[in-house]
Amino acid sequence: MHPANAIELFRTTRLDRAAGRHLQRRRAADELVRVRHGVYVERAAWDALDGRSRHLVRMRSAIPLLRPGAVFAFESAAAVHGLPRIDPWTTRVRAVVPSFDHDVHRVDLTLHAGTTLRSGRLFWGVPYASLAATTIEIARRGSLSAAVVAIDHALRRGEQLVELQRLASEAGPWGSSRLEHAFAIADVRHESVGESYFAARAAELGCPDLEPQHEFVHLDGTVDRVDFWLPRQGIVIEFDGRQKYEDPRMLGGRDPHDVLWAEKRREDRIRSRREVHGVVRADWSHLVDPERLRALFRTHGVPCR
Repeated sequence: MHPANAIELFRTTRLDRAAGRHLQRRRAADELVRVRHGVYVERAAWDALDGRSRHLVRMRSAIPLLRPGAVFAFESAAAVHGLPRIDPWTTRVRAVVPSFDHDVHRVDLTLHAGTTLRSGRLFWGVPYASLAATTIEIARRGSLSAAVVAIDHALRRGEQLVELQRLASEAGPWGSSRLEHAFAIADVRHESVGESYFAARAAELGCPDLEPQHEFVHLDGTVDRVDFWLPRQGIVIEFDGRQKYEDPRMLGGRDPHDVLWAEKRREDRIRSRREVHGVVRADWSHLVDPERLRALFRTHGVPCR
């Protein structure tokens, strides 16, 4: 069970005002967090959640306010699907209601008029939009980087590019230019959020076409795969996330020092190849500050604007 689904919600009711006052006293003592008006959760449980999980809890808290036929959509559907975000998760829960002729806004809740393609599944009894539809709506509304991250994630989850493009064409002109650029950059070979984000930033800076997941085959049969390869410049670009050396799943039981040593030997093999003229290593700090990425590119002779 996801941690957000295991958290108990405490709701005030008009029929038990004493219980409501007790919850308010616990909140004043910082034992509870108010998720929305009249809904509380334990402080310790809330503090242990990440942004996506907190949004899921907010969705649960808002369910009694939804109208019949409502479908969780946009960021809320993205939270259920586990669609990655590079921006902080919003506190606003969103759903579409087919019977509405205009949007209705409440505190941290928006009910949108319209329809969406449903996933066929329920979140606490409420349907939510499909991954494909959610991906397109998120991509239309965010930055280019956010759009590429969303599309790449959907591709890695098995969505077909042609289907995403069809939904994009049916969504209308708003955000179509961003979607067009995002589709040109997106690539299922981007293996992580960081690589997708990097590809988008590199495109914004006018970096030449990057070849993702290029393989160098050595004479002894050893194969070294790199994140990005610029064949005309002879430059390898690696996106380094700390999780490579800290995440138990990526370590696979190995000691971090052994992983670091293996990475050094791998880079030595790559640098020894005649066609490789340089190796550039970027990390998350270069993505959140494009000027740092531009300086890194220029330092290593990577063409960019």
